[in-house]
Amino acid sequence: MATSQFSKKEIFLSYITILRLVNGIVAGFAAAFGVVLSYPDGIDFDPLPMILVVIAAMLVSSQAMIFNDIADREEDAINAPHRPLPTGKISVKAAWIYGIIIASLALGVAISIDIIYNLYGLSVATAILFGGLLDLYDFKLKKLGFWGNLSIGICVLALFVYGSLHTYLIYGSFAWVPIAVGACAGSGNVGREIIKGLPDIEGDREAGVRTIAVKYGKKKTAVIAHIFLLGLIAGALIALIYGGIFQGQLFIPSVVIGCCVGALAIFLAIGILFNQKPKWAYTTKEILLWVFLAFLLVFIVDKIVRLAVLGGSTP
Repeated sequence: MATSQFSKKEIFLSYITILRLVNGIVAGFAAAFGVVLSYPDGIDFDPLPMILVVIAAMLVSSQAMIFNDIADREEDAINAPHRPLPTGKISVKAAWIYGIIIASLALGVAISIDIIYNLYGLSVATAILFGGLLDLYDFKLKKLGFWGNLSIGICVLALFVYGSLHTYLIYGSFAWVPIAVGACAGSGNVGREIIKGLPDIEGDREAGVRTIAVKYGKKKTAVIAHIFLLGLIAGALIALIYGGIFQGQLFIPSVVIGCCVGALAIFLAIGILFNQKPKWAYTTKEILLWVFLAFLLVFIVDKIVRLAVLGGSTP
């Protein structure tokens, strides 16, 4: 289908849609969580490292989303025919060029971080490692089913490490909580990836993608996803109990909001055990993304406010 059949507005929106901006924002906030929660108390907060790390993480995620659509165009023709490539609003060639441009911008930001903070290429190296693993997932690992899901969990953990590493290299401050939460978030995202296979069984089976849903059916898939989602809930408890109660590093409203978001995650983890219909599975995996985003945002804003307004002292 020729792109000339679509309006300029439709084509422009397709170039925005293919980036999966919500995923990019979540990736950026995961990296920001690592930066901010590792930030040493008692010093003035400098937002520049966090901003640059967030932009780099968002761009790396966005280029992976583009390449994911290129790799999945045959499955998407069955599972998601409304996406830019199956509809023809973006050609495969244009998508390749677009992905390479976004990936180049990500490297450019990483290079600027290395130059500004004298990191000797470490930011570029970690960005390439993270982006490369995502791209490898798009074209190879995804077809391996669970092992592909696991690689996504590792990439999520890498985002937290990416942020924490920059704080450590710049300020010499290390904190274990962001890494632990990152590992639990990685587990939760493995669960989310497994759930994503439920509404896509037909297209994945046709394309030879050996997802857990294709191999074991809906009921067993829901149980396996539930187990991994418990990791996400564990991460919330670590952050809330250790950071908020034992260390007293959270304002009361942040604790309340964090508990509400955690309760929603528990509801979704239980809900998938009783309902594996495509619409509910799709809704669950979408809400989980927003749950993840909201929880990260609570902690990031709380810590920034404490550093900026209270000078890093505990509330």
